[in-house]
Amino acid sequence: MIESARVKNVEMKSIRLDIVIPVHNEAATIEQTLLELCAEITQKVPSRIIIAEDGSTDGTKEILRKMSLDLPLDLILSDARKGYMNGVKDGLRQTSCEAVFFIDSDGQYVPSDFWKLHAVVDKFDMVVGRKVRRKDSFHRIVISYIFNQMIRFLFRVPIHDVDTGFRLIRKDVIEDVLEDTVVLPYSFWAEFTTRACKKGYRIGEVPIIHRNRLVGGTRLYSIKKLPKIILMQLIGLLRLFTELNITRKT
Repeated sequence: MIESARVKNVEMKSIRLDIVIPVHNEAATIEQTLLELCAEITQKVPSRIIIAEDGSTDGTKEILRKMSLDLPLDLILSDARKGYMNGVKDGLRQTSCEAVFFIDSDGQYVPSDFWKLHAVVDKFDMVVGRKVRRKDSFHRIVISYIFNQMIRFLFRVPIHDVDTGFRLIRKDVIEDVLEDTVVLPYSFWAEFTTRACKKGYRIGEVPIIHRNRLVGGTRLYSIKKLPKIILMQLIGLLRLFTELNITRKT
């Protein structure tokens, strides 16, 4: 477990929970994902699930509308594609509870691992899940490793998996950091984590399980898109480094 500095006294274990899930074209798996999540968390902790749907065209919206009749879902539906960063932001802006749990919707995370984060949450302002045995394509694992090492080197962030889509966060951290997170659209959580660390919030990480996708593979980090993504990532890192390590020192 790793942490940075900043002390808080507010306990989150007994507070109501908001769960935020970004969703785009997950018709084949979203029902299973939500049912598993509800069985593991919402039936045990007073909570609601905020669905940040992002312009799906495969029937995902219809499935979500149907499921919302029986499950504690708050739906944010979009006709247009906003992209991961903007979709996540829309979901996080709707949170009102002191504790916010974020999980990606591709089924690769195990909802029961929430309790690993929950067990240590009162020691931190944000707890992230570290994928110790990542189930992704080889090229994505390599790129992720290099990117994480760059973040650790450039910004001294003491976290091994800065971009993980599985984390438990205090609402006040979201309010303080969210709107400033703008320069890494392909690595929203890496930038969010870096900015939170630089502001002095306590950040911890715990090992979690990472599964193969239930259906298909990632559409975002395809080989065809990699050159554009890598270029945008490098430009974003330069902008973030200039802002956090140079501009604030002058």
